[in-house]
Amino acid sequence: MTWNVLKWVAIAAMLIDHTAAGMGGLFPFSWYAPMRDVGRMAFPIFAYGIAQGCVYTHSARRYLGRLLLFAVLSELPYRLALRAGSLAFGLFNVFFTLLAGAACCQIVKFCRSKGRRWAWAAVAPVAAIILLCEILGTDYGGFGVLCILLPYLFWESKPARIIALGSVVAFLYIVVNNFSGFSSPLWWVGNPAQFWYMVRQTVFALAGVGLVALYNGQPGSKKGKWAFYIFYPAHLLALWLLRAAADLTIFYLEGGFS
Repeated sequence: MTWNVLKWVAIAAMLIDHTAAGMGGLFPFSWYAPMRDVGRMAFPIFAYGIAQGCVYTHSARRYLGRLLLFAVLSELPYRLALRAGSLAFGLFNVFFTLLAGAACCQIVKFCRSKGRRWAWAAVAPVAAIILLCEILGTDYGGFGVLCILLPYLFWESKPARIIALGSVVAFLYIVVNNFSGFSSPLWWVGNPAQFWYMVRQTVFALAGVGLVALYNGQPGSKKGKWAFYIFYPAHLLALWLLRAAADLTIFYLEGGFS
């Protein structure tokens, strides 16, 4: 499939996921859980797209600037729609993760351009960015950054890219998301319900990687080039407004202030 098709599949999966997350209890659990599972397909596709963008962009400065702009524009809508207006310290929306991943790729590209001696100079700043994403709580954290960086590092070989992306995605959902301290490292062990939850999340996330493997390297239609950039904050604002309207309607149906 072309990149344009792949991009819209990811946007649809993200919308399904965020609709369930943002509308909360308005969905029965029999719908809620599968909708959240479907959403796991989106991030691996977007992460791969950022790695690809770093390979082919003609202006790293404009590319990073665009990601930064939409990261800033998306933070308030993200907090309103998905974090109930949280004032907690952090930079939570996924654009900050994508920006960090792109920055890491550009650091590696710069160091590589200076020759083999400089290649290892990228390690310290890249590690610092990954750690910073963990501290700031960006969506998918430092491992989200690795979902971008590893395919970029193995870009010369498509099988290697897919294996690198799939490996970090699997580790993220099997281990990182279920780590609950060294006394109980994987809390799905011995917990059947949590185990199958982990399996579902991992399978759908790896399905996103599988879709990337089907990508034919062609851009497809150039219509909607900015679709993801604009759609991300716009759909979050729409979900927040819909939730506010639904809550207000329920409030009045239950008697309002009477």
